[in-house]
Amino acid sequence: MRRAAAAGLLAALGLLGVPGETPPVTDPRALRYPLLSISFPKPEKVALSNGLVAYLFRDNELPIVDLSFYARAGSIDDPADKAGLAELATHLLRTGGTDELTPDQVDEALEFMPAQVGLGAGNDSVSGSVSALKARFPEALRIVSRMLRAPRFDETRLEIERARVLESIKRRWDDPGTIADLNFRLQVYGQDSPWARLESAASIGRITRQDLIDFQRNYLRPGNMVVGVAGDFEPKAMKRLLQDLFGSWKDAVVKRPATAKIEDRVTPGVRLIERPLTQSNIEIGHLGVNRFDPDKFPLKILSFILGEGGFSSRLMKEVRSTRGLAYSVGGGVGIDSDRGLFDISCTTKAGSTVASIRVIRDIVRQLREEGPTDEEVRQAKEAETNSFVFSVEGTSQYMRTHLYYAYYGYPADYLQTYRDNISRVTREDVLRAARKHMDPGRLVVLVVGNPKEFDAPLSSLGMGEPRTITLDD
Repeated sequence: MRRAAAAGLLAALGLLGVPGETPPVTDPRALRYPLLSISFPKPEKVALSNGLVAYLFRDNELPIVDLSFYARAGSIDDPADKAGLAELATHLLRTGGTDELTPDQVDEALEFMPAQVGLGAGNDSVSGSVSALKARFPEALRIVSRMLRAPRFDETRLEIERARVLESIKRRWDDPGTIADLNFRLQVYGQDSPWARLESAASIGRITRQDLIDFQRNYLRPGNMVVGVAGDFEPKAMKRLLQDLFGSWKDAVVKRPATAKIEDRVTPGVRLIERPLTQSNIEIGHLGVNRFDPDKFPLKILSFILGEGGFSSRLMKEVRSTRGLAYSVGGGVGIDSDRGLFDISCTTKAGSTVASIRVIRDIVRQLREEGPTDEEVRQAKEAETNSFVFSVEGTSQYMRTHLYYAYYGYPADYLQTYRDNISRVTREDVLRAARKHMDPGRLVVLVVGNPKEFDAPLSSLGMGEPRTITLDD
């Protein structure tokens, strides 16, 4: 019985041969799958008279409504002497109360509904979201609208949030991975770059309540935002709700501070941050590309093959699986609004530090000189096109993804044409992108670890004497 059941299962999966027919595929790597089908909801675009733009995605499957937004602001806009302002202001929008409710009343109201509200600041964006049951969504959105339009910035909550940020600064250098990540950004972008700037106890201490008020007044304006709504709602009712809550919000011209373009002025070589550790954290790379670089699709495939493809990537196969040098390793050529980072991260035991760096450099050099194999390109394209569905699966998820690309100014059909653009990438495209955007001669190598335990001196890498970095308190 068990043997018959197993045979039936294998036959159903197409793995059991039938006499007189072509033998079935027995090697899993040779299996081929059709593209997963994706439907792209078409939103209704709504523009209020004050400049607020909203995209409406109706979906009655569940009695839930989700709203997300982006505003053009971020940590790169922080004054240099008040680094951390965007983060602190954004946290206080959520925790500091509104003109109508105290902080405790806000917390109690959202918990009772229940509704989930999140706000955060990135390098070049302030974003937020609210999710609630259909019946309670208008109440939840009213609270969020007052957070954005008339935040209280409660003094007591300000000091609580300030203490939280100061505590995180005190513990910043406790984790070797954080040390490596933040200092690699500083080395590649430059110490004065707002794309790598770190808040300090002094900069956080200089931020006043008036700074938070000015942040809200300067950046949180309807014409400086884009909104998406997805879920179970009637379009006419949702338009009325948006008009009622945001229509009287006065717009104003938003003037963001000029941010200097990133320049490739970094000096290649080895940097060392000494720590009495039994393992080393390594960062290797240089500047990446702009999000609209013509090679963005070949770079997706290149990065998958190099180090973003998990255990199928060259870095993982060679550094970890074959040689057993690393606990974790991965990376690729990143994009950002100005320039991202080409960054490879590796965690290894101290006694394998130099050997790991050598192997990583060899892999980069070989991929740049010889390019990928046809099979690597095929597998990467198949994985990328099929995994893409998870970024747009479900109306709410699609709304958030659509909103992200709308905020950053991607073409309107970017998502609809994404898989076609990936499918058109050739091996020659990937090789060209590798040679253009990965330069073994421009690498910055940052090591956090104990040089007394390394398998060889860092100077043996042939990249000059390592420069020691001392961390700020």
